[in-house]
This record gives sequence, C-alpha cells and structure tokens, in this order.
Amino acid sequence: MRQPAETGTLPDPNGLRRTMSEQVVTVCLPPCEPGELRAALATAMAPFEYDAQIGKPDEEWQGEWDHWFIDAHGWDFTVQPGCEGDPLIIRDDDASPRPRSLCDGGPKGLLDLDTGRAAAAREAGKEWDAWQAFAAGFPPGLPYAHFARRATEDPGYTQERMAEDFRAQPVISAVRQDPALEARFGFDPVPWFGEDRAAFVEQAEAGVLPTFALLTVGGRWSDGSSHPYNVRFNAYLDSLPDVTILVRVLYHS
Repeated sequence: MRQPAETGTLPDPNGLRRTMSEQVVTVCLPPCEPGELRAALATAMAPFEYDAQIGKPDEEWQGEWDHWFIDAHGWDFTVQPGCEGDPLIIRDDDASPRPRSLCDGGPKGLLDLDTGRAAAAREAGKEWDAWQAFAAGFPPGLPYAHFARRATEDPGYTQERMAEDFRAQPVISAVRQDPALEARFGFDPVPWFGEDRAAFVEQAEAGVLPTFALLTVGGRWSDGSSHPYNVRFNAYLDSLPDVTILVRVLYHS
C-alpha cells in the first residue's frame, strides 16, 4: 500500500473546509539520480502544500495539495521505443498493470511526446471531414447557443420552444435519431466542429499531453482546462532540454 509522499492539514482562510478532489500535476525537475527523485519532488511540491502559507498573512495563500503520489492516474507518458527498460524511466510499482511502453515519467529524451499528438491530429482531421460530409446533406445548422441567446433576450420565447427549435433543425434531428451518430458527433456538433479544420485539429492535438496542472522547473504552478492553457503547456514541455525530468503526480486537493 502506498503512503502519501507528503501530508498536511487543510487550512481555509475563511474558516471553511475546502472541497476535496484528485488532480494530476506534471512536475518538471532538473536532472537527478533515481534515488534523489522523491526528495527533489518533495522540494518542488513543498511551497504548494496547504500549510505552506500559514503564518504569512501578507502573502497570497496558494495551497494546492494535502498529499500526493507518483501516479499518472491515466495520464501516462509513452516511452520511446527501445527505452522501456531504462532505469531512469519512472514507474509506480503499485499502479495497475500497464504495458511497459507507458510510465509515470522520466527524462524528456526517453519519452515519446509526439506520437500521441500526431495520432490525435490525424483522428481529429478524419472526424472533422466526416462531420462536414454528413452535414453537407442538410441545410446549415445553428448552434444551441443561438437559441439559448434568443431565450434570454425574448421573455416570450420559452425554454421548451428553445429546445424544440434546436432539435427541429434537420441536421440535428438526423443526429439525434441515430444513437451512433449522436455518440460520434455529440449533442451540439455545429460549434464543436466549427468552420476551421486546422483549428479543430490543432485543438485536439494540443489536448493530448496536458494535465490539470503544471509545475515548471522554475517553481511556477499553473492550472486550467482551456485550449490556451493546453497550448502553453505543450510549448513549455517542447522547450525543455531532453535531460529535464517529467513526472506525473496525483495530488489530493
């Protein structure tokens, strides 16, 4: 059974207990020996413990975690082919069984950061093309937001009428009548796929590597779930030297 790498209490500036959740942060570290990894992680994570700001009322409270583990939690890195047995590859022995091609981290140069992104880009391009080919057989559809906006502007335009008008569009009706199409294209496909193929593909590609949070080599913590955050995440990892250690860390917040 794993033990928390670090533990702490859960202070709240307002005297209220914070909502708890689990997230994954990608921690970026300078090169270190395998035996030094946990100490290096502890040092990098320490400023963001919930208790870190206690007694410092003039500083912004920035607690992020009360305990953490080395664990990709589904956000595994892919190992470069032929490097699966390298001792610098980081794996949590207590994690669920997984292929040796996946890991929790390691030196950037031993990790394959490109194959997954390229595959996501190819699949996104195919999906965009498939939607455009399907939608071409119907009059142009409008997004759900178009009808929702009208409902907020016109008191006489009810929620029921809004939903009916959205669903009555031929292209939306056709999707809703086929569970396989609805599962593939989604509830509101017009804005999801958009008009720009390159933008749709780029968004899918950018979403492969990012975890909810990123901790840089310089000690800066950032988090988010937006496309701009994903772009910054990718750009930062791509800029790092190959000797930089990248580790997926599951933290309780």
